[in-house]
Formats: sequence, C-alpha cells, structure tokens
Amino acid sequence: MKDYMRKVGKTLLFGLVILGIAVVIYMVVPKYQIQSVRVDDDYVVITKVNTLTGKVDINYERYTPYTGITKIKVID
Repeated sequence: MKDYMRKVGKTLLFGLVILGIAVVIYMVVPKYQIQSVRVDDDYVVITKVNTLTGKVDINYERYTPYTGITKIKVID
C-alpha cells in the first residue's frame, strides 16, 4: 500500500511540475503584439495581433482632450 501511495504521489508531483512549467511559459510569451497605431482627427486606431491564436483585434477609440483645466497653479 505504501508503494502505491508513493507512486501516486510522484505522479501528482510530476504533473504539478509540468503544469507549473506550462504556466511559466504562458506568462513569459507575450500574448498581444501591437501591429500599428494610427491617429486620425478625433480617433485613435490600434491594431493588435494575438500571438497565440493569430486573431487580429482593431480598436477604435475617440480621443477628446480634457479641457477642464485652464490654469495650472503651483503651490510652494
């Protein structure tokens, strides 16, 4: 019975080590790669490529500068 438990323990430990290595590789490899950034009049277009699946994501974001601050006051 002790042999069986030792064998199961080694198998579980081996599986855990393999899973840990896979997680480290997944964390090290960059998932997204920015292909291009384009700025039009009021929009910013970002094209990203998922390096794991090859899927291309295109994000359109409206860029409006914040005009709430008119003066900057420096406090000594």
